[in-house]
Amino acid sequence: MPGLLSSIQRFDLSTGISEDVWAILYANAARANLILPHAEKVFGRQRFTPKISSTEQLWLVYLNPRTSEIQFILSLTTGPQAKYPLFIVPTVPIAELTPKFLKSPMEALCNALLNESGFRKQRVFSAFSVEPVTEAFALAWEKFTGIARIKEPYYSSIYSTCTKSTLVRQQRAPRPSEDVALAPRLASEQDVEQMTVLCQEFAATSPPFVLSTEKSREEAMLLIANKQVWVHEIQKPNRKPEIATIVAVTRKSKDVAAITKVYTPEKWRGRGCAERLVRHVCIELLEKYEELVLYVGVDNSAKEVYSRVGFQDLRPGSASERWLELGFDQAKVELGHW
Repeated sequence: MPGLLSSIQRFDLSTGISEDVWAILYANAARANLILPHAEKVFGRQRFTPKISSTEQLWLVYLNPRTSEIQFILSLTTGPQAKYPLFIVPTVPIAELTPKFLKSPMEALCNALLNESGFRKQRVFSAFSVEPVTEAFALAWEKFTGIARIKEPYYSSIYSTCTKSTLVRQQRAPRPSEDVALAPRLASEQDVEQMTVLCQEFAATSPPFVLSTEKSREEAMLLIANKQVWVHEIQKPNRKPEIATIVAVTRKSKDVAAITKVYTPEKWRGRGCAERLVRHVCIELLEKYEELVLYVGVDNSAKEVYSRVGFQDLRPGSASERWLELGFDQAKVELGHW
């Protein structure tokens, strides 16, 4: 129809991100934590070691063609170690995300990507968003590229938040034991060797995004250098302390921080280590941030741990918000890593 505004805006390193898009990202900072913190790092709005050097950074914004209202923000970006999945953040109410509503925006985003100069369709190895958005994007991407989605999701998760008002501060009493639980602390350089092993073990739980020992060490060193990971140690009698649980917080913006990695090796499970460390980290973070977010697998028993700490909508029967990652035919794409 005559007079309709262009529905897609694009931004990259050379153009920067417009102030109206920054404003929308900050206004939706919790849900936009997949996109906002990385964009801040790329454009120097927050400190990060080392500076992200990759030039492969692209953001597409879908606007309502009639009103110019920003409705979806897509990112196809590269982090300090690897290329990220395609992320899409909706800014409209989740209840409105019907297949009919989503068809046109998702097809427009697919067309915009495929018309991008130098773009290779193999770059899109997976997509992660609110469940109906991921489904609609995958359907459109299959249609336009002929690259089939993998039916079994890489990650089916629940989006959850915790604030000062929902935080549960009291600790459960630890089980009687001769082992000594040391005070939680930020990881330091002395932890690199143990952290390397734990990063590799954690990645192994999320195929196909496994890590080599070299990449695991690189990740461990980045987490430690940027003060993004806490550890909880246990010391057995007459033994050196061992890291029993790690909690990483890698996506932070002005008012929101995201817990992005929680891992307890099998030998330490069942002792309440994860709950104690997650609670400690949440208490520390909520001194500075207004809201904490995380994604937890739908079938992950850790939901109970997070719920006891104060994360919302994780109990059976709650009105939880589902987020879904779908991968595409691995023979036709180039895998990256979260």
